[in-house]
Amino acid sequence: MISAGNSLIVENNYGYTGPEATLLGKTTTPGFARIDIDPDGNGCHQAWANTTEAAPTVVPKLSLATGLIYTYTKGDEATDPWYFTALDFRTGATVWKHLTGTGPGYNNNYAGITLGPNGTAYLGVIPGLIAVHDN
Repeated sequence: MISAGNSLIVENNYGYTGPEATLLGKTTTPGFARIDIDPDGNGCHQAWANTTEAAPTVVPKLSLATGLIYTYTKGDEATDPWYFTALDFRTGATVWKHLTGTGPGYNNNYAGITLGPNGTAYLGVIPGLIAVHDN
């Protein structure tokens, strides 16, 4: 979960029980949502939902400078593709996806994304570390 101002970003990773849960095209239930607390503090409402992106194991991050939520998503193809993915904080739309690789070695197994001061996103995966830069 990410907190920013009066908003909470929630990620659905239901179904992840370990690396074997994402093998051979399997993935978790997709979904992200932004929940906004009402200005009077007496309730909340869903601002948006993205039900297409599946993020099995990541701890996403929000950059207030770019307005992007950085996450790590998985496709459902048998090659097991993994992507650095950016979602728009305002709308929840997928802004871009960058394939980092295919196969079980690209599973991050609950490692969190770290954003560097130069815009580089770093993520630990099972055999090591990967990095992606914004264009």
